[in-house]
Amino acid sequence: MKRFSILIVMLCASTFALAQKADVAVVAGGSFVSDSQQSVFSSPSVLSKLKTEHHIYFEGALGLRMLDAKLVALYLEVPVAGIPSQKITFSSTPSTVVDHLSSIFVTPGFRLKVLPASPISPWASVGGGLARYAADSGSPSNKGALEYGGGLDFKTGLPLLGFRAEVRDFVSGEPGTGFFSGLPTGSGGLHHHNILAGGGIVLRF
Repeated sequence: MKRFSILIVMLCASTFALAQKADVAVVAGGSFVSDSQQSVFSSPSVLSKLKTEHHIYFEGALGLRMLDAKLVALYLEVPVAGIPSQKITFSSTPSTVVDHLSSIFVTPGFRLKVLPASPISPWASVGGGLARYAADSGSPSNKGALEYGGGLDFKTGLPLLGFRAEVRDFVSGEPGTGFFSGLPTGSGGLHHHNILAGGGIVLRF
């Protein structure tokens, strides 16, 4: 019986240790997207800014702990965020919707958490990957993307459940979706900001 009790304690301890090695966050919030400047084919050709509506976003992020130095912990992280059906308008005529744009970001990287055992743990994240933009009209476009951000993780009375508040910026090239025949694809470079701010739950495994 004593050996059985010791075995149960060891199993529980190992399960608890495993629970601290991975987490999954489910987050929702608001998006703030920078304007895009596009050339309109006319006579003569002119430049016009496309405005992207602030909209809700959804995100899931998997984190695998690689290092625990007590004061800090390093995680390999894979955030996947999506913004559905944002309204696109010209800045000169904001009431006229010219298209709708959906965005998906997948940016594997690293998350550094400070004081991981404390009730409130600040963290910073950086990564790189892919941004995929798709409009109702035109073909989808893929762009390279850089992600950076930070937030706070809050512990609860339940070992496997926590809460998260965060802000991330997914920076990519211009969407380049070709909203209609008068607009060419977007230019290159990482200067199109998609700032996502929100909160949600964290499950630790």
